[in-house]
Amino acid sequence: MIPIKLTIEGLYSYQEKQTIDFTSLIEAGLFGIFGRVGSGKSSILEAISFGLYGESERLNAKDNRAYNMMNLKSNRSLIDFEFFNFKDEKYRIYREFKRNSKRFDDVKRGEAILYQWKEGEWVPLPDLNIEGVIGLSYENFKRTIIIPQGQFKEFLELGGTARTKMMQQIFGLDKFDLSFKVKGILAETKQNFDQLQGQLQSYSLINQELLDIKESEYSKSEALQEQLTEHFKHENTVFQQLKAVKDDFDTLVLRREDVSKLEADVPAINDKKQELIRYENLDKVFRIPLKEADAIQSQWQSKQNLYAQFSKEVEEVSKEFVQVESTLKSIQLEYATLEQKKAEFYEFGLIRDIKKLFVQQNDIEQGMTSSNQLVKTAGDKLVESQQLLSQKEQELNAVKQSRLDTNLLLSIDTWFQQFDYLNKTIFDYKESLDKANAEIGKIESQIKGLRLKNPSNWKNEIAEFHSLFNNKQEVLEEEIRHLAVSHQLTQFANDLQQGTPCPLCGSLSHPNLLQGQDVAKTIEDRESKLKDIKDKQKRLVGYESKARGLFEQYSFYGNQKSEVGQKYSSLQHELQQHTLQYQWGNYVSLGDTNQLVQLKQKASEVQKQIELLESHCKQLRNEVEQNRLSVEKATSDFRTYELTHTKVQSEIHSKSTQIIRLNLNSYLTLADSLIEQEAQQREQKIKWIEAEHTKVTARFQELSSQLTALQTKCKSAEEESKELESANKVLQDHIATLLNTHAIESIEEVKQVLNIAIDISEQRNFIHEFETKLAVVRSQVLNLEEKLAKVSFDKERFEKQEVLVAKLELELKEATEVAAKLKGEIERIKLDLNTKAKLLVEYDGLEKRLKNITVLKNMFDGAGFVNYVSSIYLKNLCDMANHRFHRLTNNQLSLQLNENNDFEIIDYLNEGKSRSVKTLSGGQSFQVSLSLALALAESVQSLSKSNKNFFFIDEGFGTQDTESVNVVFETLSNLHKENRIVGIISHVDELQERMPISLSVVKDEENGSMITVNNV
Repeated sequence: MIPIKLTIEGLYSYQEKQTIDFTSLIEAGLFGIFGRVGSGKSSILEAISFGLYGESERLNAKDNRAYNMMNLKSNRSLIDFEFFNFKDEKYRIYREFKRNSKRFDDVKRGEAILYQWKEGEWVPLPDLNIEGVIGLSYENFKRTIIIPQGQFKEFLELGGTARTKMMQQIFGLDKFDLSFKVKGILAETKQNFDQLQGQLQSYSLINQELLDIKESEYSKSEALQEQLTEHFKHENTVFQQLKAVKDDFDTLVLRREDVSKLEADVPAINDKKQELIRYENLDKVFRIPLKEADAIQSQWQSKQNLYAQFSKEVEEVSKEFVQVESTLKSIQLEYATLEQKKAEFYEFGLIRDIKKLFVQQNDIEQGMTSSNQLVKTAGDKLVESQQLLSQKEQELNAVKQSRLDTNLLLSIDTWFQQFDYLNKTIFDYKESLDKANAEIGKIESQIKGLRLKNPSNWKNEIAEFHSLFNNKQEVLEEEIRHLAVSHQLTQFANDLQQGTPCPLCGSLSHPNLLQGQDVAKTIEDRESKLKDIKDKQKRLVGYESKARGLFEQYSFYGNQKSEVGQKYSSLQHELQQHTLQYQWGNYVSLGDTNQLVQLKQKASEVQKQIELLESHCKQLRNEVEQNRLSVEKATSDFRTYELTHTKVQSEIHSKSTQIIRLNLNSYLTLADSLIEQEAQQREQKIKWIEAEHTKVTARFQELSSQLTALQTKCKSAEEESKELESANKVLQDHIATLLNTHAIESIEEVKQVLNIAIDISEQRNFIHEFETKLAVVRSQVLNLEEKLAKVSFDKERFEKQEVLVAKLELELKEATEVAAKLKGEIERIKLDLNTKAKLLVEYDGLEKRLKNITVLKNMFDGAGFVNYVSSIYLKNLCDMANHRFHRLTNNQLSLQLNENNDFEIIDYLNEGKSRSVKTLSGGQSFQVSLSLALALAESVQSLSKSNKNFFFIDEGFGTQDTESVNVVFETLSNLHKENRIVGIISHVDELQERMPISLSVVKDEENGSMITVNNV
């Protein structure tokens, strides 16, 4: 995580908004934040931590954190922090608190919003997944990135279990926890093993003995089948020979019957042949002439009908044509005067328009008179309303001059509100102070009941017991784990055999197998001691919880008493100062609330009078404006009337000049109804002449064309009828000649024969098929009689042979089915035996795998392997820390891990003997903690593969002498060369002078903490 910019406001001592741009600080590689104690240096780091995670080292959720973190002179707090994460992605976190304007101690904590910089803008994210963005939990963040006050030595002094858990979280050692994976593999293998057992159970009756029995039965069945097959073939051959003779005799009888039936039909067939010959001859000679005679007769009759029809239509159309011709001549006389009638009708329309315009002109003149009167009336009202408005405005100005100054009244009222608030608050704080003293007395009595040796040092007293029990527990747990692993490895080694692959490494060779002893009793003893230690720890936790609750209450009420006492004194002083500021005795006596109420009532009455007058003035202004608009509207209406009057006069003159055929004056005196009636009559007459002329002319032309066409058709039908009559006579003569030639008496006899409609082709085929069939059957009878002349048929022998063959066929079928069934069973048994053999091989493999995985499960249970990997990481971390720790201590001290994975110090000034890290001085503790923290931060941040890594330290430099400060500063400076960024917080002036760039924090009594940038 690399910071970019931090903005804070209203947080702790930061009253006004302060912004830190980390760009130049990051480029320097090493920078510091300096200021006096209590200036607000550590609040910068707390703002970053709280902004990201919503957690604070100073305050927890029970401490009314939102209220206590907000500056008492501020009404809101905000934290706006921009940073790069380990993937070099840009993010921004924003948090804001707001104070309730009605309740000073009610501070609402707003929702935090996380943004990501995408495509040139901040995009809000739906989830506040800070751990995913930063890559660290809050606990590990404050151990590796920003280490707040009081937490610098935490990693050094962590117990074995807590440190292992931390290492597991930071370095992702969960991947080495194979217990869940092994359990999964074991469950899967067990399931497969059980399924395989179930499969083998279904093959329990399948064996080689069963196969041998079935094969023996199949051999016997196959031999019987062959014997029956030979016997059946022989007897069936004899049967087929007898059956062939029988079939020939039966066929001969049937064919003789067929010949008799066919010969009986021969006379009828001969008659059909003669009838067919006569039909063919008549059809060939008379068919076509008869068809032509019928066609001509039909056409002649049709033409006769048309001629009669056309003659009748010519007569009817001629009669109507004469009538229409007479009507057309009479209508043409009136049509010649149509244009003159239309011109008169147009002038008649102009006369109607002129009469309407004279009426409109009269209405306009009346409107002009009325509008002129409205203009005069509206002008009088406007002058009257303007005078009344002027009077009311003068009255309003006079009342305003007598009004009390609003700001003066507001200042007096504000002073009295603060005065009442201070008196009430002082009373409330006095009650809170008395209540706190009473609670402190009760708690002191309960603390005495704890029987602590030194109540002021109760945490260390209980912590010593915790440390003692934890050390004993860790030693026992580690012994149990080592004993369990040793026991399992010994058992696993005993199960290994040469040539069998190891389930861990896969090797087939096992040259040096582990040798071990039975440690079950030792494990049982250690577990009994561990249980006793855990019981003591449980009781100690309850005792500690009770003590912590009492001391937290004691601290809370003590702090409350101190804060309330200070606030009580401060409020009394503030009340005195507030009283001295009072300067309005001429209006209201000091503290006299009744006089203030009377003064406010008087001011309110004056204000109401002003508001009433202002309302009247507003109404009068509206009246003046309405009257002005009325004058403008009346004037505009009068001008409109004038323009319309001129336009109407012009239109009357224009229309009058267009009337030349009619007398205008004679029509102007007529009534409108008479004029309208004459106009309708003239219009109807014009329309009638046009319509009638068009209709009669069209009908005349239509009848003329129709008459000519009908006359032509009538003449054509008459001529065609005569031609058809002549052709028919010629054809009838030809038919009479044909009848004489073929000796036929009448044409009706020919038609009777031809009307039968014989299908010649079908009849010929039928006769041919009959003759062919008769010849074939006669031939078959002769052939069979010759073939069977010297052969006899024994019916009794045939029936016996038929029964014998059927019996043999049934026996052969049964034998074949038995053999096929046995063969199928043999094939199935062979397949089952093959499958069973494969399953047995798989069963043996799974059984061995199950045993091996069970051993592995027992080995990986209890996180023993993870603890082992954690100890390796911890040892590497210790080696990395020693590179700087040796330099910081001039190679006098070294850090190492003991057999319980606890840190201890090697003192080279005392023959290299080891001692506890708790024996180090304050300065030495800072040195080793710094070395270890830097090593831890580098290890963690190296996992992110980022170009730059950031690290912040908030304590420790005040414990170092001048020489040590130089060494520390040189160490921190070298980190910049390693692309590391280090920020420190300190009040040591010597460090600030050597920093290339730094921030100074100065706390101002009025404006709060202020931040400035210092460049060398």
